[in-house]
Amino acid sequence: MSWQQSDLQWPPSGASLHHQARAVLTQVPTLADAAMGRLQAIASRAQYRPHPLSGEAAALSGLRAQLDHLLVTGRALAVTPFLHGVGQMQDKQASLAAPNAVKALADKLQDGADPLLPSGQLHALAWLVTGNSAADLAAKLAPLCALLPLPQWCAALRRLEANNDIMAKPTAAKVPRWHADEPLVWAPLRPAHLDLGSELAQLESLARDNQSPIAKLQGLASRRAARLSELASALDTLATLSGQLYRWQGQGDVASLAAQLGQSTPPDHSMSMSVATLLLSPSPLTFWQELTP
Repeated sequence: MSWQQSDLQWPPSGASLHHQARAVLTQVPTLADAAMGRLQAIASRAQYRPHPLSGEAAALSGLRAQLDHLLVTGRALAVTPFLHGVGQMQDKQASLAAPNAVKALADKLQDGADPLLPSGQLHALAWLVTGNSAADLAAKLAPLCALLPLPQWCAALRRLEANNDIMAKPTAAKVPRWHADEPLVWAPLRPAHLDLGSELAQLESLARDNQSPIAKLQGLASRRAARLSELASALDTLATLSGQLYRWQGQGDVASLAAQLGQSTPPDHSMSMSVATLLLSPSPLTFWQELTP
């Protein structure tokens, strides 16, 4: 079949879903107004008891602010053996000793040529992972990248794992390359799916009105219990951590932090392979500091 020029048009499949749903949903406002009128007529006789735990829950309303306080804005800087000008090349093998990694972080705190150099009073937290070989560093990074997927660390891990198998030299695929399966959802399908999904949800809500109020409340209680169990399990899983790294923390302006970092005592040059990250924020880095006490 030859190529043909085609004009865009709204897909009939989407239009059909919309029209079928609207045939029912357009009747909702009139019926809702009538129902509200009946409810208003008996409003003075309707009494509802609060949940027995409502008072205790209200007393903990400040927990949301505490959670939001853990979300801070700042900047992260990472160094790896594969960064030009940072790692050292010997016999086509990259290396970065721990002291040199820390020095690279301290130098960047004094890089006045970088337009994004932070300023002001800052909280700082640095992480350092070292190994005595590429294989050793890869073994230490693997569990950490599963927990802390810092892009530069994960890229270094992929490269380290590839370098560990120097005999494997697969033929490079032709470009452009195929990617893994993914949802083929762009505009206008993405917004159409969201809007049509919301419209169908209204239709499904009406369909569930054939249940009694007691049955609905029982279903809601069951879903809440299942969700609470799911959340507890997810948080228990998050609390199961593994991996080790070195940490350093400081506070002050960039010049002070550079001096503090330069005077720190990282592992010596015997650890020839390292990656490091420096986090900076005007706000306390409470969560990240507690993650690596």
